[in-house]
Amino acid sequence: MISLDAAVDERVFRQAMARLAKCVAVTTALGPAGPVGCTTTSLMSLSVAPPAVLVAFHTGGRTLADLLSAGRFAVNVLASGQEALVRRFATGPPADRFHGVPYTVDDGVPVLADVAVRMTCQVRETLTAIDHTLVVGTVCDLRVAPTPPLVLVTGQPHTTVPTLSAPIPADPNC
Repeated sequence: MISLDAAVDERVFRQAMARLAKCVAVTTALGPAGPVGCTTTSLMSLSVAPPAVLVAFHTGGRTLADLLSAGRFAVNVLASGQEALVRRFATGPPADRFHGVPYTVDDGVPVLADVAVRMTCQVRETLTAIDHTLVVGTVCDLRVAPTPPLVLVTGQPHTTVPTLSAPIPADPNC
C-alpha cells in the first residue's frame, strides 16, 4: 500500500484544491465575549428532510469551541460586494472581525447584513475527520436574497454568472 502522506506534496495539493470553485461563507456564533466568526469554504448541503448542512472547521480553530458551546450558529453566504469580508474573517484577531461589520443578533445568533444566503442552524452532531471537526447543523431559519453569491477560485472571490449554451437535443434512445 502506498502512503498518501509521502505520495502527495502538500503545496501541490493546496494548489489543486484552490482551483475547485467553492462557496464562501462566514460562519458565526455567539461566544461568551460576544460574536465570533470565521470564513468557511467547506460547506455542503447534507439533507433536505430535515434541512441540514455540514460545515468543516479546523479542530484547533478559534471559532469552533464557542460555536459548539452555543449550540447554534449561522452560515452567511457572502454576496457580491462583500469580498473584503472573506479575508477579514479568515485572518486577524477574532475580536476585531466584527468591528464595523453590520450584523444583528437573531434568535441568539449573529447574522451578517446583506448576504446572499443566511441559514441559522442548531448543532445536531459533530464528527472528527483527520484534523477537522465536521459540524452538522439542522437549518432553523433560511433567508435567500437576489444578490449573486461569491465563490472562491484560486483563492480569489468571484461572482457567478450563468453561462448560456445552445440547447442540448434530446436523445431519442433514452
